[in-house]
Amino acid sequence: MNLTYLENPGWYALNSHHSHLAIKGKIAARYQPGTVIGAAMLENNIIGFRDLEDLVEVDETMVVFGSIPTEMTGWEIMETIKLPQMICQDLEPAPHLDVIDLSSENVPEMLDLVAKTPPGPFLKRTIEMGRYYGVKQDDKLVAMAGERLHLEGFCEISAVCTHPDYRGRGYAGALTTLVAERIFERNEVPFLHVAPTNHVAKRLYSRLGFSLRSEIQLTILKRLA
Repeated sequence: MNLTYLENPGWYALNSHHSHLAIKGKIAARYQPGTVIGAAMLENNIIGFRDLEDLVEVDETMVVFGSIPTEMTGWEIMETIKLPQMICQDLEPAPHLDVIDLSSENVPEMLDLVAKTPPGPFLKRTIEMGRYYGVKQDDKLVAMAGERLHLEGFCEISAVCTHPDYRGRGYAGALTTLVAERIFERNEVPFLHVAPTNHVAKRLYSRLGFSLRSEIQLTILKRLA
């Protein structure tokens, strides 16, 4: 288990389990449109961002992990966030929950749920990045969670969300635990990122057995003409 991979998870995912979703340049890579707005390079330097320019449309937005070189041209920095990264090595058991496997057929209702409970980016093709599970009540999808960045030895849990009308029933915790269990079954380690101000989620993940590994910089950039 090489924890240094988690300092640059996008790069190691794009060059391992997600290579089939990658668009690659000489030293930079990005995810295909519609999956996730993520790009990466082995080292965030000016040469790498010049290479990335050829992979990104003008005015298109990208997200990059890690520090950004100063005096960089060709890009506008929209926002920089210090994102808590949590890792799980000792999972707490969760109550049984009747779940369904989500597929591309479920994407419209998944997008509708995400719009009501912003858990972070989820696009039309994000489901291609890993397994997703959901809970249905009253014939509608009310909670879900799944896998996003998948690299050697690690897999990210993402899109954990519950419809506002169905919160307080333990769905988020049970789904997060289920996804983590499936990751452990592959002899991989689950990790996740949480918004710095989402203290409720941090407490939940801590109860489930996740601990803070680091704060990783996330930068949102826009490609300039």
